[in-house]
Amino acid sequence: MNKIERIRAVMNGQVPDRIPTMTHNFLMAAREGGITMEQFRQSPDAIVRVMTEACEKYDTDGILLDVDTALLASACGADVVYPVDIAAVTQDRQPREIPEILEYLDRLDLENYPRVALYLETIEKLSAWGKRNGVFIRGNADQGSFSLACLLVGMNKFLEDLLDEDCEEELMQLMEATYQVSLKMHRLCHKAGADCTSYGNSSEGCSVISPALFRRFAKPFETRLAAQLNSEGIFTICHICGSVDLILDDLVETGCPMYELDYKTDIVRAKAVAKGHFAISGNIDPALFTTGTPEDIRRVTRALCDLYRGEGGLLIGPGCALGPNTPPENVFAFVETVKQFG
Repeated sequence: MNKIERIRAVMNGQVPDRIPTMTHNFLMAAREGGITMEQFRQSPDAIVRVMTEACEKYDTDGILLDVDTALLASACGADVVYPVDIAAVTQDRQPREIPEILEYLDRLDLENYPRVALYLETIEKLSAWGKRNGVFIRGNADQGSFSLACLLVGMNKFLEDLLDEDCEEELMQLMEATYQVSLKMHRLCHKAGADCTSYGNSSEGCSVISPALFRRFAKPFETRLAAQLNSEGIFTICHICGSVDLILDDLVETGCPMYELDYKTDIVRAKAVAKGHFAISGNIDPALFTTGTPEDIRRVTRALCDLYRGEGGLLIGPGCALGPNTPPENVFAFVETVKQFG
């Protein structure tokens, strides 16, 4: 199998010749490529250069394209900070009330927002490279409806509002609007040439909200998105930070074909619950890539390979983004171990 076939096998519920590899490494790639994050997010050619150089250097099966977690939030009018050498982030205290946000979203021309247009150009160029070189390209569509709503309101206020019954109707209106923005972004990434899309609903995990709140506010929109994208032939991956142990059965019911899980999730139980329902991406601790030794990386990678070898169902990699100072020898150790034992 080639790299694209290997990942597609996992997506299609088949058993690949070995477990495929992908890392969330845009911060590390920019640092190794000698550019700041400011330069990275402003130039499609710079992004393509550093991401393809990293792919060739470490010989991963796919590239996860990402620029930061504030791409859609910025398009939706949120207050965003753009540091020179770290990823852009939204301000926690956002000035707008939900009616003002809804009015803004009603006028949003997402495709022509400058940062989004630049990102779509990057997908086009990176996908062309991927097709020439036989590398799978995952175009991240940034935030899902729940996490995007959270960023637009500000996390602290959003979490408080989730607990206030008087705010429920307005929150649902907001998440309906952010759902439409998210769906549009998936379609744009797919149209630009990504082999699959992905998105983060990072704040819906059990480390942030209760299972009851997940079921009430997040799960309905995640289920709708999975069904709609499936009907359009768009394969997607949903990333959730922290533990999802208490909602694993719910993830089966959403219909999402793959979840990227953090190291805090019990992977043995997740594998058992997911089998026949959804594939898993991850779930090695990204901090271990930065602070651990190559032997540490070999040990945890080997354990995950032993759990999944010959069965399919896993796209192996860190469960979240690698830090910019990740030692190269740890990424080499990861890829080499998968090649040997996956």
